Amino acid sequence: MPKIEENQFFTVIIEWEVNPKYQQELINGLSNQIEKYFKDYDGFISASFHASEDGKRVINYAQWISRESWSNSFQALGRDEVQATNDEIISNCEAETLKLNCYRIAKVIENI
Repeated sequence: MPKIEENQFFTVIIEWEVNPKYQQELINGLSNQIEKYFKDYDGFISASFHASEDGKRVINYAQWISRESWSNSFQALGRDEVQATNDEIISNCEAETLKLNCYRIAKVIENI
């Protein structure tokens, strides 16, 4: 895991509401997309998926070297193709994107 430092990475956090019976399918589908399109893209650091205990939410926490790397990846990889596949996965899992927010790391507290 990369060492996280303040003001180092660009972070995207996406939250979905999902039918609990499809929570893991949504995670699998979206993580497959990241493996296929983004994992080896220059500037990609990591992506983590978090499943709520009640099965109704999924959070994707993704880190990139910069906002530019994140934005450029969609252009280079074919934004329409990636978005169409993501939309299909989300629809098939009866999910809805609730939030997509971008952040910078402002403070890190670690137990080293």
